[in-house]
Formats: sequence, structure tokens, C-alpha cells
Amino acid sequence: MGGKRKPGPRQEGVIYSDTAWQKDVEEELRASRRRSMKFELSPTTISDLVAAWKAGEIKDTAEITDTAQHGLRLRIQPRGPVYFCRVQHQAKEFRVRIGRIDAWSLGHARKACGAIVEHVSTGNGVPSDEWIELKRQSYLHAEAKKRGKAADAGPYVPDVMPRQPPATTWTYAEARDAYLAWLEAERDAGHLAPATVRNYGKVLSCPALRHLDGKHVARIGAADVAEAVEGLVRDGKRNQANDVSRNMKRFFGWLAEPAQERRSGVTAGVMERVRAPKLTGVKGRQHYPTLDEAGLILATARLAGALNPAVAAAVHLSVWTAQRRLSIVTAHVADFEPWEGEPGWGLWRCRHRKTPRAKASGKPHVIPLPPPCWDVVQAYLAWHRLEYGELTVWAFPQQRQAKATTPVALTHIAEDTLSHTMSAIPGSESSPHDMRRVLASTVQDRAGIHAALVGHVLDHADDAAGLRQADGTTRRYTEAEMLGFKRPVMEAWARLLEPAAAAAVLLPRDELKAELVRRRAEQRGVDREKDRERLRGVSARAYAEGRTHRQRKRAAKDAPANTAQG
Repeated sequence: MGGKRKPGPRQEGVIYSDTAWQKDVEEELRASRRRSMKFELSPTTISDLVAAWKAGEIKDTAEITDTAQHGLRLRIQPRGPVYFCRVQHQAKEFRVRIGRIDAWSLGHARKACGAIVEHVSTGNGVPSDEWIELKRQSYLHAEAKKRGKAADAGPYVPDVMPRQPPATTWTYAEARDAYLAWLEAERDAGHLAPATVRNYGKVLSCPALRHLDGKHVARIGAADVAEAVEGLVRDGKRNQANDVSRNMKRFFGWLAEPAQERRSGVTAGVMERVRAPKLTGVKGRQHYPTLDEAGLILATARLAGALNPAVAAAVHLSVWTAQRRLSIVTAHVADFEPWEGEPGWGLWRCRHRKTPRAKASGKPHVIPLPPPCWDVVQAYLAWHRLEYGELTVWAFPQQRQAKATTPVALTHIAEDTLSHTMSAIPGSESSPHDMRRVLASTVQDRAGIHAALVGHVLDHADDAAGLRQADGTTRRYTEAEMLGFKRPVMEAWARLLEPAAAAAVLLPRDELKAELVRRRAEQRGVDREKDRERLRGVSARAYAEGRTHRQRKRAAKDAPANTAQG
């Protein structure tokens, strides 16, 4: 592999030590503009290069060819000198990185270079980086064994380990973007809810999976996902670990479908061995409110001025109907109507809990509203018409004011607003979902209502005890609103809930409002004094510029009159 170079004749006055020569390497390269040199590397030369690099003295890039080992190159660069092996085979040139000089000794780099040349010249292709690292470990182990510091056999190094060809399929980031685009198309077609698409995107883009972005999905296995899941469990994020495992299975199942198989390179069943961690203690963490707590929440929502009208009406409807919070906050004004033939009663045509397509599948979910509930809903809708007019279709519009420079396009209040408000009420530990538990348990235990009838109100009527499941004709073909089954449940709930609300003891209105504000600030982690000062400044600037909600509303009303006079 190349013998030792014979030294030439020495000249008088010239210093031939490697150390002295190396000190002049930078000056020679800078003066002559040469980018490549050939001479025999030595340990002294390497140590001087390492010292110069660590001291930040290397400013240029150059390459040294080692004449003692065929193919060995040392590339000098500011970010660190690196050993390379340069070899030609079958009219092709290969340049293989060995490693940095602070990790490889000169002797080991020469051995590795010879092994790489043999690996390529024997027709086995360029060796992988893992194989080169195994070589380094074996050299270190052999030296340690000679010194008596190692007794085991050392790492196993296969004879050949060719580098994998570059993948032409999707990376994880590309596959995720394609999957989310498909989900959005399904959402636009009405097959998926927007919240579902948002949730999938957040899970697949979480920090625990971010290291996979540049990796090809065809080379991601169950072990990679299991490692991420295990890391989340160690960090105490068991719920997120459960979401990651379930969503990755769903994601890779989509990648393995025939429509994506060629672009992804993923085969079916690759994630079958991934197991979601068990969510221990979930039932123990569930809160079952008492009837008195439900009455306290309802009484707070009814107290004028304690809550924002839209938020108070949403809390009121949540206690009365026990529907999921997404169904409540996305309610439209047009979804509420009187119940013809039943004086004092109203109907709420509830947005379906799953997808718009399911809502249109012939199974409408309509909830009868007893007179105590319907009276409050009617009063709120009258206020809504005066406050918003035709500006929004949402029954519970967002409470943040729109910017003066943008068109007024209100959306509904956030789901978290409903949850945080309910839990901020003094004496309440409940969430909107807890109202489902108190309604179901109370009307069954105290009023003797059958679970199947309660299921119709809670939109859980498709269980084994439900009437729809028991009757195939009813389940598949009827478009009946099942009001006859739902009315007894709501009547029983009104008989129990109204006395509980009347018996609730509340703080005086001003004290209650101040306590609600304080608790909401604690939930958001806001310094109340600083936030109050900030809001004063914002309000003062908005008023000075005529941008407050009342000023804009007044200007909008005056505009037609001014136009008519002109």
C-alpha cells in the first residue's frame, strides 16, 4: 500500500524537523496559494495541527496527501481537520470520510484507509459510517488488550457493510405534510371535523418526533416510535405518549395504502408492534359533581353581570343539556326554535359531536329544552339580536374585539373558555364534561330514568342497551328525533336541578365577579396589576383614536343617516 518515502539530500541552513516545518505550513499555503500538498504525515505534524486548530489559528482550507498510505487525505479546515480516503474503482472515484483527527490516531486512520480501499476495490461498494466506526472501536480495543486493560473479544466487525443507497421516498416531514393535506381535503369534504385535523397535526409535529423530520419513513421502524413513546412516559407525559402511539399507527397505516405505497416505501403492519402505554388511574381522576354543585354553577350563570352574557349563556346551556363543549360553542342562532305543540318548551338542534357528514346521515340530535331553560335561552337570544344583529351566525360569539382595520368577522368562543370559566366559579371543581356525569347519575338514581333514555340525550344511544342498537330498523332507517324518549329525561332533570339552583348560596355580585376575575388570572398566570395597567393604556389609546367597540358601533349606526342627509 505504498512504502516509506526516501528522504532527499539535505541542504545547509535548512531545518528538517517536522515540528519546525509544520509551523511554517500556514505561511507557505498563504504565500503560494497552494490548496494541495504531498508529504508523509507524522504524529508530531498531527499534534501541531490539532493545537493550531484548537487555538483558532487555522483560517484557510487545504488538503495534504499522505505519501505513506495510498488514498489517505487530511483536509485542513477551520471547523476541524478531517481524514478522508480517496479511492478509484471501475473508473469511478469515491471519497469516503474517515473522521476527525481528534478522534482518530494517525496509525488507525491509515489502517482504516487501507480497509476502505479493499472494501471498494473488491466490488463491495463504499462502506457505511457504522462500519468505519466499528473499525475504530476494534483498533482501540486491540490496543487496550495489548496493555492488559481489556479481556473481552471486542466489537464484531463484519467483513463488508456497504452504505445504503440514498432513499428516493418521502422523509417524515414530507410524508406528514402529505398526510395533513389529505386530512384537510377530507375535512373540506365534510368527512372529518376541523378539531380532529388540528389534533392529528399537533401530535405528529410534537417535539418528541421532531428528530424524525429528516429521516425517510421507509427506514423508520417500530423501535423508533417506541423509543419516543418511552421517553414521553419517563418525562411523565403518559397521555401524550398514548396519543403519539395511536396517531403514528394511523399515520403509517395511511402511508402503506396503495395510493401512497410507492412514494412512502412503507409496508403494511410496520407499526403493529407499537404498544400504547396504559393510562392508569383515569377513572380515579374523574370528577362526579353533586347536584348541589351543578345548581351552584347554574345559579352563577344566571346572576346578571357576574359573567359575560355569551359565556354565561354557554355555561347555562352546558349545565342543562350536558352536551360536549364543542357542540355548545359551535351552536348557531338558527339552531334554537320553539317546540310546536308544547307551550313553554324549546328545541336545540345540536351540532353533531363527530362530523358534519354524520349529522347529515339521518340521525339528527335534537334536545328538548324545558321551560326554565328555554326562558333563559330566549332572553339571551333577544339580547344577541340587539347586540350583534346580522354580524354573526354563532350563538356564542367570541368576546375579543375585532381590529378596527379589519372587517368584523366573529367566530365562536373557544372551548377552553367554557372549561376555564366553569372551573373558576367559587365552589366548583367541574368541567363541562363532568355535567354529563351528574345528569346521567342523578336522573337514574333519583328519578328512576332508564339508562337507554338518558343515552338519547347524551348522544350515547348506540350502546348495547340503547334502543337504536336493539332495533335495526330504528338504527338504520329512521329520521325520528326521538323527542318522546328525551322529554322524560329533561323533565326529571328540571325537577331536580331547579331546586338545587334556587338553594345555592352565592357571594354578592361584585365580590363574585372580582373572585372570578382573580381565578381566571391565576389560570392564565397573569400578574393582575401589570395587566390592569396595560389594559388601561390600550383602552385610552383606542378611545383617543375612536376605535372602541361602542364608538365603532355608534359610527356604523350614524353612517346611513349621514348618507341620507348628504
